[in-house]
Amino acid sequence: MATVKPQQKKGSALKKSNSAQKVQRFTDVRGLPCIERMVSSVEETPEPICTDIVGQIPEWIDGNFLRNGPGKFEIGNQKFNHWFDGMALLHQFKIARGQVTYKSRFLSSDSCQANKENNRITVFPLLRIIPKLK
Repeated sequence: MATVKPQQKKGSALKKSNSAQKVQRFTDVRGLPCIERMVSSVEETPEPICTDIVGQIPEWIDGNFLRNGPGKFEIGNQKFNHWFDGMALLHQFKIARGQVTYKSRFLSSDSCQANKENNRITVFPLLRIIPKLK
């Protein structure tokens, strides 16, 4: 995103602009292909899948790596405006004997359940705000 700095002339004070500024939404990724996939909804992968390994994983590494992040940005025909608000998706990477499997599931939180039941955004996960109905 480009930053615009006003030019200052010698001997004059800076004047504030009266023009309205456009509000940028974090799910509006036009011109930002590097983060486009970060704010795209994905499906959960409840059954473990095998992964392709490039290189070698030491045999002594044995365990699970868990990651949490947003995974769903649309509920019904509504869309979240910030990537922190996306419905939580838990990712599991299971590492054993030099192999890795992956699976993921959406966190079944109260806000996720309320949004699913109403097929629209009723609760924002980060702020716990219930928007007014029109």
